[in-house]
Amino acid sequence: MDGLKEIKHKPCVAAMDLGTNSSRLLIAGEDGTPVYRDVKHVALGDGLAENGCFCMQAMERAICSFMDFAEMMKLYNVTSYRAIATAACRMSANTADFKAEVRKSSGVEIEVISEFEEARLTLKGACLNAPAHPKYLFVYDLGGGSTEVTFATNTATSEILATYSIPLGARNATEMFHLQDYDAEGAAALEEEVKRQLADFLAKVRTFPDYVDAAVIATSSTPLRLAAWILKQDGYDKFAADGKVVSVADLDALIDMILPLSYEERAKSVYVGANRAKIFVAACVIFRAIYRVLGAKEVVASLKGAQEAIISELTKAC
Repeated sequence: MDGLKEIKHKPCVAAMDLGTNSSRLLIAGEDGTPVYRDVKHVALGDGLAENGCFCMQAMERAICSFMDFAEMMKLYNVTSYRAIATAACRMSANTADFKAEVRKSSGVEIEVISEFEEARLTLKGACLNAPAHPKYLFVYDLGGGSTEVTFATNTATSEILATYSIPLGARNATEMFHLQDYDAEGAAALEEEVKRQLADFLAKVRTFPDYVDAAVIATSSTPLRLAAWILKQDGYDKFAADGKVVSVADLDALIDMILPLSYEERAKSVYVGANRAKIFVAACVIFRAIYRVLGAKEVVASLKGAQEAIISELTKAC
């Protein structure tokens, strides 16, 4: 608590990111230095693909996360924040009711952002892990309900040249393709659908003759977990895996080993865990399908994404 007493009177800013699986909070000082992080597994999109709306239990979990976040923002003297919601809230029929309950219970105003804004923020954060030399960047963010794929210039102020939101993520693809455990037919169908979804995006990319001069950066927990596994970390440490470069050959070998594992084996893995075990097969299938389509030889695993972009923009406004 001494650390909290020391900083709680200094003005801070905060970024909240509500996805289909997780609710995240990042608090930083006005110089942009992170002072507090929290991630809560809320599984907001549980059943969304089947029912078209959020179930009561999922909403309650997400609402409680924002109540906790609001308390932490008071403690850290947050004077400015941005709370974004992505694919699940874009899809659900009862998002308006959910947002109203979050506001009533926690005081937090959620902004449901567009696919393009999600891609813009993810790109801006991921650029913090971009290698210096390639001319272009492919950035993809594998979420629970969608996957944003972006082609951009690798410059100080990256310009989006093409972007597409695949309406498939780890959670809804698990439900749609029945991949709680590995099924070869379901996995093949999911991979083919990812390829089909990306066809127009790739056609735009290929209008740039030198598009192959690009680094591939993958954000979200799936690439970080796979990188930690390949690097043989003692357990899943997203901070230690952040920015690490892993070869596609190593990723292919690891995913081939993971897919046949049972739910119990995935749940016991220090790199997956019980919260991710149910949706990790679909996550691996989507993740692999995209780096294969992009023709990547290596992938940068990135913790940095939309939240870091929001913090950057809020601190500039201070």
